[in-house]
Amino acid sequence: MSQNRAQIKQINKKKKFVADGVFQAELHQFLSRALAAAGYAGIEIRVTPVKTEIRIKATKIQEVIGTDGNKIRELTSFVQKRFNYAKDSVELLVDKIQRKGLCAAAQAESLKFKLLSGIPVRMGANSIIKGVIKDGAKGCEVIISGKLRQQRAKSMKYKQGYLISSGQPRSDYVDEAVRHVFFKQGIMGVKVRIMQDHDPSGKFGVKIPFPDRVVINEPKDDHDEEERRTGPTGTAQHE
Repeated sequence: MSQNRAQIKQINKKKKFVADGVFQAELHQFLSRALAAAGYAGIEIRVTPVKTEIRIKATKIQEVIGTDGNKIRELTSFVQKRFNYAKDSVELLVDKIQRKGLCAAAQAESLKFKLLSGIPVRMGANSIIKGVIKDGAKGCEVIISGKLRQQRAKSMKYKQGYLISSGQPRSDYVDEAVRHVFFKQGIMGVKVRIMQDHDPSGKFGVKIPFPDRVVINEPKDDHDEEERRTGPTGTAQHE
């Protein structure tokens, strides 16, 4: 009997994890379409006993909030009705991205709009890389695949700076985002990878230090200090 209960609890946990993942994926897809012009860059969901907080990351806060807060209220009411939340049990908050160049999602959305507006692929990718490096990133890579100009699909890769591709530092330091651009001739895929720098405060970089980084401190300057030596009688002599 106890084994059956343990199996039931384990299945319930799995169902909960799957339901949470589906909820986050559906909400992310909806907000990415509704807030595409506002520089949407992802969400953070925090569940408390009182209410559920959904923090929206965007580059243009005013476009997310709307005139007199109308747009954020519309989004809140939609989330309440779609996911069966009780009244005043869910709250949508907006966080502004301090440095747009260090957010891969914001850069992928920017590149998507550039391609839709008719900017050439090479020019759009190079402008993204230039802005990312200017904001303090160590490296950036942009991959665009699909029917660029010819009938046959191909993939183009643009890269600048230092970019790691394996190990735990890749999960800590590399921010990655993928977007799809819909054209009449087909779908074009856009992938942006940004290698962030180390920042002890954690505001404009990764707080965890790089594992293979070795810091050699300068030796102390003892020329100005007075050297003391002990003489044969045990008294201190000054030189």
